[in-house]
Amino acid sequence: MKLMVPRFFGMALLLPLAGCTTVEPGQDFNIADVVYDENFYYCRIEPMLFQQKCGPGDPALGDGTGSCHFNVTSYRLTSYTPLLGDPDGCGGTLVPPTAPTPEAKTNYSASQAKMQLDPKLAPLLNRPIGEAAHPRKIFESNSPPADLIREWATKFSTQ
Repeated sequence: MKLMVPRFFGMALLLPLAGCTTVEPGQDFNIADVVYDENFYYCRIEPMLFQQKCGPGDPALGDGTGSCHFNVTSYRLTSYTPLLGDPDGCGGTLVPPTAPTPEAKTNYSASQAKMQLDPKLAPLLNRPIGEAAHPRKIFESNSPPADLIREWATKFSTQ
């Protein structure tokens, strides 16, 4: 009888492991991409980018003609008017007044591609604040434009 008790406890310990198996995710296994909120982009981010002259540049600050994001780099913005969020950032809401134009969608896609969940790693933030390669500092790390980008990364994404 003494020999049966240790066997019984040994089997009882192994029983929960009998149901453990691995799951095969299959051939189409993908990790979901992070999607950043379009409305926040159109109503807050894009108007700020255009206000900072990220597209055309600012000759008064030494930017050459055609040297900024309307013309060069992998992060290309497209000019269109009126911006969805102009002149008052969607009337204080996060709902654009009209459907996005193809140009607006192109700008959103380009901007989303430069985002990260950790804003410190997002080129859309760390380049214009001078933390990564960029021709000049566009705004300070502790500025409202930088805070908007951080907010988009942390509060307006699918993760």
